[in-house]
Amino acid sequence: MNGSRVGVGPRERLYVSTTDTFDSEQDLDFIAIEYALNGESVQLTPAEKIYAARVLDGRGASLKEIGRRVGCDSSTVDGWKSNGWKPGKHPKTRVRAKRPEPVCGEPRMYRRHLKAGERCEVCRAANAAADRRYRLTGSQKEAA
Repeated sequence: MNGSRVGVGPRERLYVSTTDTFDSEQDLDFIAIEYALNGESVQLTPAEKIYAARVLDGRGASLKEIGRRVGCDSSTVDGWKSNGWKPGKHPKTRVRAKRPEPVCGEPRMYRRHLKAGERCEVCRAANAAADRRYRLTGSQKEAA
């Protein structure tokens, strides 16, 4: 068959630099970046990923397409873009508040007593009450 489908033909090749192949100040390998821009498989450093993402964004590529070409998540690309094309925290990371230490009278403390080989009637009663609540309502939390 000699026909061709739409979008299958040769496409424009993207080039990064015409004379330099390496930038020692920013630690960029322009040949690797060029491969990534054109969708070829290559391992990039974080600095090269950001540079390639910036070039692709300037050419109007979607965040999903940029992420696919540079080998990262589209939310990471969005984080770089909102941070002025600098590395930063991943947008999906969050700082969790530390859980408070259990006190006697909570089911969590009952399990801690068991692990330590101790016996505490107050915690045992609290654990039994939470177990009953769970069987009746499907939740261990007390109703407010």
